[in-house]
Amino acid sequence: MRARPILIGAIFGGIFLLLVFFLKSYGDNMKITEKKAIEIANEEAIKLGYDIKSMDIKITKYNTPWNEYIPKDSKSEYIIERLNKLKNKEYWAVYYYYDFKKIGMIYKGGDLCIFVDAKTGEIITTYRGK
Repeated sequence: MRARPILIGAIFGGIFLLLVFFLKSYGDNMKITEKKAIEIANEEAIKLGYDIKSMDIKITKYNTPWNEYIPKDSKSEYIIERLNKLKNKEYWAVYYYYDFKKIGMIYKGGDLCIFVDAKTGEIITTYRGK
């Protein structure tokens, strides 16, 4: 009769060890999904004072410092600083912009790109239009 509780304890202990092993082995490789990157970027955009409800979003994953928004060969200190932060990273570029056709007017500047680390979900840097 006593063997049954010991067997149950051993089974649960084994399951626990397998779970710990799985999380330890594979947890570091889990990545931030596109949806989660947008959620993270939305929070940051709102903190920065952007009205994201009136903006469109484009999201792309990159693994090079340069991308559609930050040119590779820029001499600008502002751009170089961002290139250095993005170096050796895989990240989501979440770009907020105004669709001129939707709002019915030309809107210069006001766009925003938030770079979210694809592995950790941390905000690496931002790029703000003027």
